[in-house]
Amino acid sequence: MNLSSIARCAKASALMTKVKNGHYVNNNKFRNFGSVIEDSIFAQQKEADRRLALLRKGTKA
Repeated sequence: MNLSSIARCAKASALMTKVKNGHYVNNNKFRNFGSVIEDSIFAQQKEADRRLALLRKGTKA
């Protein structure tokens, strides 16, 4: 084994340890996002509420 092979194995081992311990599971980047279905349902409901409010005011959507 040469030095680069040892380093590559060490890096892979460290990565696998992080995966096993759940390091990449608790990613906070998308913590406020739901599923695609859930988000689209909320968006449709919000759009329907907005249009209903405009119709009640008597303005055109």
